[in-house]
Amino acid sequence: MTELRCADVEARFVDAVDGRLDPAESVRFHSHIEGCLSCRERAALWRGLVPALRDAVPADPDAMATRRMQIEVERRLAKEVAPAPAPRWRTWWAPAVGLAAAAAMLVLWLRVGNAPPAPPVGYAAFESVRGTVTLGDRPSAVAGRVPVGAPIVLAADAAARLALDSGATVRVEGPARLSLDGSARDVAIRLTSGKVDAEVAHRRPDETFAVITADMRVEVRGTRFSVLARAAGSRVEVTEGRVAVALAGGRTSLVSAGESFDTAVAEADAETDTPPVVTPVVRSVECAEITRTCRANARAVRTSMRGGDADRALRMIADARRASRDGDAGCGGGARACDDELRYLNAEALNQSGRLDEAVAAYHALDRKGAPSAMRQNALYAAAQIEKRNGRLTAATADFERALAAEPGGALHEEALVGAMQSARAGGDGGRARALATRYLREFPRGLAAADARRLAGDGARP
Repeated sequence: MTELRCADVEARFVDAVDGRLDPAESVRFHSHIEGCLSCRERAALWRGLVPALRDAVPADPDAMATRRMQIEVERRLAKEVAPAPAPRWRTWWAPAVGLAAAAAMLVLWLRVGNAPPAPPVGYAAFESVRGTVTLGDRPSAVAGRVPVGAPIVLAADAAARLALDSGATVRVEGPARLSLDGSARDVAIRLTSGKVDAEVAHRRPDETFAVITADMRVEVRGTRFSVLARAAGSRVEVTEGRVAVALAGGRTSLVSAGESFDTAVAEADAETDTPPVVTPVVRSVECAEITRTCRANARAVRTSMRGGDADRALRMIADARRASRDGDAGCGGGARACDDELRYLNAEALNQSGRLDEAVAAYHALDRKGAPSAMRQNALYAAAQIEKRNGRLTAATADFERALAAEPGGALHEEALVGAMQSARAGGDGGRARALATRYLREFPRGLAAADARRLAGDGARP
């Protein structure tokens, strides 16, 4: 139940590209393609083909097709006009009416058939989407164009990356609300709430790029920076380059790399007629660099694993961990999440390379206080699968149940419950197996393993 066949995976390629797989199905899908070279290659092909096919515009009809259509219109009109001969005094204009009608239909057809394709909507597209992100009143999609003025809303656990036609990129983490205004030449991002991180390529003197909140406007030329909009005021931090900050009252300040500006502080200073304060954010810049380096390492490790080179992936992880020397411990947020991802990739690479005991130990190390519950559930489930395959059924049952407890109602909840039930039965613990089967029937009465659970629990356990 927990594994997909190649045919099942191939049937889900388009849904995977569009991000329409539910969490549990996504785990099964990616688990299969990580271990299947042919499906991995086909998945890469579909990722390239689907956007290209959707962007394709049918070619205009050529001259020969236009001529054939004209003849067909005239032929059909001639059939309709032919009945009884008209009085002699009106015969001169009947053909003229037919020809005029034919010409009108031809012009109408040419206008419709040769209408130029509609221009792309807006000047940006979603490059990646995680969690609940809506565009207007609909869920967003990767590669989907963003209309100017349409509200973009991210839930608390969501994130999105926008690629602008100008070459800039904007990353948003929820909860947040924003919209795109202006044009590709004069970009304006209206940030109602939340935080955006922007990386802007160099722009010509007649081009602008601005992030606008309720109480300030941040305008750049070529830089990397972030803007936070909140009820108590807005804040900008600059990683590279320099930005100009204009307040609602007309005051302006320049903020350079390694500095920040907070409108709440500026308003307090305005009451005492003190110049706006620009604060150094050296630690913030350092943490941003640590996070970027970690994410680059994680991408390289995933690429190596997709290519089947788990040993190289393990060496890269070891090098990355040695280089960091836990220097990201005080950064929190993205740096900690990325370090967790590297730890999880380390366990996956050990599994892929056949070092199963080490993999189980690495998965268990991820089950720690304060770790993300979804990561803990995934790690414990993976460890339990290895233990089950290798006949360590008591340990497998325990890990499946710990996976259940790590994130009740999580993406792998049903799979972990089935795994615990099957491992307990195979290990001879009939009482535990029946209790788990009864629980499964209560929670998933029409689940994929319901028939097996009914046989195990007995007729009296039916809900």
